[in-house]
Amino acid sequence: MLRLLATEQQAGRLQLHPVLVLSTAEGLPPAERDRLERVFGAAVREVYGCTESGYAAYGCAQGWLHLLEDWVIVEPVDAGHNPVPPGTVSHTVLMTNLANRVQPIIRYDVGDRVLVRPDPCPCGDPAPAIRVQGRASDVLTFPAAGGRGVVTVPPLALATVVDRTPGVELFQIVQTAPTSLSVRLRPDPGADPDRIGAAVEEGIAALLANLGLAHVTVDPAPDPPEQTTGGKYRTVIPLPPAPPSS
Repeated sequence: MLRLLATEQQAGRLQLHPVLVLSTAEGLPPAERDRLERVFGAAVREVYGCTESGYAAYGCAQGWLHLLEDWVIVEPVDAGHNPVPPGTVSHTVLMTNLANRVQPIIRYDVGDRVLVRPDPCPCGDPAPAIRVQGRASDVLTFPAAGGRGVVTVPPLALATVVDRTPGVELFQIVQTAPTSLSVRLRPDPGADPDRIGAAVEEGIAALLANLGLAHVTVDPAPDPPEQTTGGKYRTVIPLPPAPPSS
């Protein structure tokens, strides 16, 4: 959404004058951060967190995220859940919420890849500094029309379409092929599943068409949304990467 607003601002169709631009749902590559700062004429910062922990880190002027150590414990680990040293990108991260006394969250496997800065951050903040490569795993990639390059779609864009559809209790969008999506839905009790399914599929198809992806099919799935082994529902599931050729 920030990138879309920046493009509109750059084209002169918006006249926004923010004091601060804050990204809360997706990471910003350095080049995109620079573009946002230039277009909006404001400082650009990020926050990092998840539903289970709330905000876990806040951004600084150097582009790093500093941990809120009195709120959460963040443990970067390898695939076997063993700690990885600073300077090494983790396989995942375990999150412990220190503030939730109603439903304690202890060493929850978030699934994000995290790098802890091995030296003090130049911004002067003494809190541990991290960079997060997570959430990028949920970005969908499609071949562009005519086979000329690829088009990436952030999960938030798709989720927003479904969230705005009345009658949806839970959903899951699964990429089943390079140009195919399958939508798993759990309607609200008493809602018409056929009507809701048609509305969701139409909304997603319209979004994709606006992105030049009218050739991508959107089909209903017979099964409801599925949980991961950790008990979490991923709302957007990209096509798994192809195994390396031998």
